Amino acid sequence: MTQAAMKQAPKSNVRWLIAACAGILFALRAEPLWAAQYAGALPWDQTLGAIQDILVGPVAHVVITLNFAFSAILYTVGSHQRAGRLLAGGLAAYAGLIAVHLLTYLSPF
Repeated sequence: MTQAAMKQAPKSNVRWLIAACAGILFALRAEPLWAAQYAGALPWDQTLGAIQDILVGPVAHVVITLNFAFSAILYTVGSHQRAGRLLAGGLAAYAGLIAVHLLTYLSPF
């Protein structure tokens, strides 16, 4: 019965089907231009880069500013030791932010 089914399909249809599949595969092949901007990078690099830009940018500046403000409030209230610790933490965070900016400048990848 298998040979009977094979005999019924003309060879021209099989050739046409192979040609159509090859044409479709050729038209739908992946091009480097279709990929993301980061063609050589991993898929999650763009997302991680955006998160890093947000955390190093406005979020870090707001946190450091609030740290300095709270240390000033603590100093005026009279808790000098806690204010000094909080101020030292703010200065360390600012130094870390400068280090991150420097490393990003030196090695942008």
